[in-house]
Amino acid sequence: MTKLSSIHTEAWLAALVESSNDAIISKTLGGIVTSWNASAERTFGYSAEEMIGQSILQIIPPERHGEEALILGRIRGGERLDHFETRRRRKDGTLIDIALTVSPIKDETGRILGVSKIARDITEERRARETQRLLMREVNHRSKNLLAVVEAMVRRSVTRTPPAEFARRVSARIGALSRTLDLIVRGDWLGVDLNELVLAHAAIVPPPIQARYSIAGPKLRISPNAAQALGLALHELFEGSALRLRDVTGGEVVVTWVGDQADQSLQFSWSEALHSDKDELDDFARDVLSKVLPLSLNGVATLAITDAGWQWSVSTTSDVAFGPQIVDPLGSQGR
Repeated sequence: MTKLSSIHTEAWLAALVESSNDAIISKTLGGIVTSWNASAERTFGYSAEEMIGQSILQIIPPERHGEEALILGRIRGGERLDHFETRRRRKDGTLIDIALTVSPIKDETGRILGVSKIARDITEERRARETQRLLMREVNHRSKNLLAVVEAMVRRSVTRTPPAEFARRVSARIGALSRTLDLIVRGDWLGVDLNELVLAHAAIVPPPIQARYSIAGPKLRISPNAAQALGLALHELFEGSALRLRDVTGGEVVVTWVGDQADQSLQFSWSEALHSDKDELDDFARDVLSKVLPLSLNGVATLAITDAGWQWSVSTTSDVAFGPQIVDPLGSQGR
């Protein structure tokens, strides 16, 4: 009965090892593979026939061979390693991140006969951790940046502005920042569709005069920094033009852009055809349109305010207009 029980136990353990989602490998103290389960085949791309009897160094990058010697040395000393993160090479040459648990295999007397390894592929887990870390750094940076923008809004908006109008302008500008930030977050901090950005800020125009705007341009994805700066400019333009259009008949606004992501070129134009004596451009709005945006894009801007309406444009051939703030930290590193 005891013998039968032992046979059943061994069969159950063998089945458990073979069906495990983790790669389970055993090897000699010299690093020669003695067992290799199905998950090890899926993880590393080598079959059991290819690996049993071969050195474990076959799946270890050359620059990490010294690491294996240290592991074997600690196992010979009776130690166990828990969740040791490292990298291994698949049969096709790609590198994967793995977490290892390494234990000594002992006989009944406690003598160490070999090594047991449990390896779990943590490539995606590590990618997620790295991306999260970079995103948190970006959130921290952008939060400080937003606070600086709000401070500038308050400081520049207050100049020669009555208290009630000052409060309204600051509130509206913070709302504009929020609309742009929503698009940045929706795009995972990688970029913003320019058409979506324009339409988001055009939404503040009252419905009765929305038909007097013509908006057209190709599909382009701009960087978060470019979107934030352009969003501020668009808010000033749409809010100001809506006030001017309200007081005249027959006026119109044409908003266009052209660009080429491959050539890193962008030209954005705003043209009004309306007569108005309103000039509600305060210091903050002027700074955004003439200084902040062109500096953010490494480009140039022109602004002309005439009796016939506002004419404004900005152009750049800099990669800062399109380059993402957050990039895949692992996607191009030997995978």
